[in-house]
Parts: sequence; C-alpha cells; structure tokens
Amino acid sequence: MELKKEIVINRPAHEVWEVLGNQFSTAYKWARGLTHSEGFGKPMFQGAECSNRTCEVHGFGTIQEDIKKFDSKNYVLAYEVVKGFPGFITSAVNTWSLERKGSNTLVSMHMKMQTKGFKGAIMGPMIKMQLHKTVAGIIEDLKVFVETGNPSDYKQKELAKKRRKAA
Repeated sequence: MELKKEIVINRPAHEVWEVLGNQFSTAYKWARGLTHSEGFGKPMFQGAECSNRTCEVHGFGTIQEDIKKFDSKNYVLAYEVVKGFPGFITSAVNTWSLERKGSNTLVSMHMKMQTKGFKGAIMGPMIKMQLHKTVAGIIEDLKVFVETGNPSDYKQKELAKKRRKAA
C-alpha cells in the first residue's frame, strides 16, 4: 500500500528542513495525532540529532521509528516504523523530500506499507482510508507550522484537550 501527498509551503526549503529534519525528535509540536515524541540513539547520519524516535500516538500507543535516510544537502528524510504496529503490518516506511520552487518549497511525502496474512488483507483497505485522511492533515499541519510558527488549528485543539485532561 502506498500513499503520496504533496503541498507547497510558502517558505524556503532550509526553513522547512529545520522543522522536518533538524527537529525530527519534536514532531509532536506540530503533527496531529502525536501527543509526544522523543529522539534517542547516536546519530547515524551527519546533521541528524538522533537515530531513532518514539512517538506517542493518540488512541494507538507508542511506536518507534528508525531513520533510514537523512540528507540535509538534498533535503530527504526517510524513517521506518520498527516497533508498535500490529503484527500484520510487516513494513512501514515514510519518505519526505523537499524541492526548491523559487522562494517556496514543494514538500512530498511518500509512505509505503506492507501487510501480511488474512488480517492484513482485511484491515489493509481500512488502514489506507484512515491513513489517507491523517497524512493529508499532517502535511497541512507542517505547512501551517512552518509558515506561521504556530501549530494548526487542529493541532491547537488537540493540545488544549490534552491540557484539560492533565489539569
């Protein structure tokens, strides 16, 4: 299963990369569905702040992602979910790339996921539908955060809800 999304962000590529690549460990600050994220592990790629990240996903639990590519010169980031997904998902890799478009940036996200067995065959289409909606929201969240310095309205509502629960 594959999902591809693109969006133009009205900022230079280095500013988008600062949030997406250089601040990899703190995606929870802008990405919907993440209640917390934290980087760890010695960086395996020059410029990376870590080699792995854990993400607390609202309503799902904790996942671990390993960085597979971190290219700050060509603005390419790829990571694989290695822990936390159900057993019928055998692989999930997400690749982000940035392309300069004058003073703007074309952001492309390409997610590849493989499933196995009966559960994978049954659940795959439902997961793809849900991911399609989530991915569209996350890429929009990135755009808003980079362009304004603030989380999207959707993410701000998530953060407010979390604060109310904690109080």
